[in-house]
Amino acid sequence: MSGGAALGAAAVYNALVRRHVSTLDNLIGGEEGWFKWRGHRVAYTVRGQGPPILLVHSLHAAAWSYEWRANVDALSRYHTIYTVDLLGFGRSARPATRYTAQLFLALLSDFAARVIGVPCTLAGSGLTAAYATVLGARDPGRFPSLVLIEPVGLVRLNDDSSDAADSVSRVAIGTPVFGTAVFNTLVSDRSIRQYLEEVYADNKLVTDELVHVYYEAAHQPGAKHAPAALMANQLNVDVRSSLRRLAQPALLVWGEQATVTPVEELRAFKVLKPDFEVAVLHPAGDLPHSERAEEFNQLVLDFLHRAALNVTAERPIPK
Repeated sequence: MSGGAALGAAAVYNALVRRHVSTLDNLIGGEEGWFKWRGHRVAYTVRGQGPPILLVHSLHAAAWSYEWRANVDALSRYHTIYTVDLLGFGRSARPATRYTAQLFLALLSDFAARVIGVPCTLAGSGLTAAYATVLGARDPGRFPSLVLIEPVGLVRLNDDSSDAADSVSRVAIGTPVFGTAVFNTLVSDRSIRQYLEEVYADNKLVTDELVHVYYEAAHQPGAKHAPAALMANQLNVDVRSSLRRLAQPALLVWGEQATVTPVEELRAFKVLKPDFEVAVLHPAGDLPHSERAEEFNQLVLDFLHRAALNVTAERPIPK
């Protein structure tokens, strides 16, 4: 096939893929908001009343705050719950910018300061749990408690360089037609279903509706840019130093049947921070907050209640 014909075929394929893709709606409820950050719009929701919690979705090609759909309602009965779609994901803008771990750390720090405006619990999953660890060590006053779901950055994903992976990123970002076609193949309906069946221990939870929601998230305009940086290891962060400095209460949650981030990796985190509160949920894979939502929600509420009591007990009694 000639270069022109191949380019045309790729363009047709991309058009067919986008044909039935709709703009993402807020599917988790709450008040919708938009945070203007470095010239781009960042989508978020807020719901409930009480001490705030910021929920940050994990990072993969179809990631967005829909991940927290089973948690927002229960947690918002006692807390003000913020969810945010990181730049390049979900309902937020997806510019062709340079995505790095430092970019997301700055975004989350600015969001907490400018939108939430008071100290908040920071919760993350996978790579964003690593970001929460770094931010918690850096600014414990703003993030006085942490909920870390299967964090990385210690045993895996603690290297921010890879020449081979960087070449993948350059192809995906630098070639609008061919790069988009490659990405569309990686986030096909079948590929997304396979990914979800890998991260959920109970495959019955991977419904056609769930696959469709994530498929649409992975096919928004500009959807390839941030995942390309993820594939290129440009979003990774090393948390070893941050873990040693963590002083605030932190809850570590794992799924016993996790395959992407096996539960055995929990031990290394406990070695560096022995006072972690730990919960291993069963049966659950790599998204225990989704798969065992009722149990997870109660764990978080109980943990934050104890943390609040400890803070109160440590304060001197006014005279």
